[in-house]
Amino acid sequence: MNIYKISFIYSFIACIALLFSANLHADAPLTSKIDNLTVDQSKQIKDIQKQARDAMRKPRGELHREQRALRRAKSASDSVAIAELELKIPPLQAEMKRIHDEEEQKIRSVLTPEQTIQYEAWLEERDAMAGSSREVKDYK
Repeated sequence: MNIYKISFIYSFIACIALLFSANLHADAPLTSKIDNLTVDQSKQIKDIQKQARDAMRKPRGELHREQRALRRAKSASDSVAIAELELKIPPLQAEMKRIHDEEEQKIRSVLTPEQTIQYEAWLEERDAMAGSSREVKDYK
């Protein structure tokens, strides 16, 4: 084999390893922030989070498609399409919120009262981080 084939194979293997490792550690922050989780609690939380991710996939994809279509309609000044698309987006956002809220409630049901306090703190920390990176800040 020549050096290019070998280096391509190693690069390919490294990319695959990175993809799998990202998925394996996707839920690590939560389980590492809550003290005294049992093995069973950790498994239940990971299962709940996986179910929520799977359930969120379809409405998120639909929401993104509708938002892109809305942007195109706005740039084309198509008021009929804008009106139709603006009616399609809120139900998708509501469905995603319902899935998210259900996930949080299921996780709370697995935790002890002390762990629930830690979970609430983690949620606040996560929301603060997401807000700082996704929202435009007013620095006046």
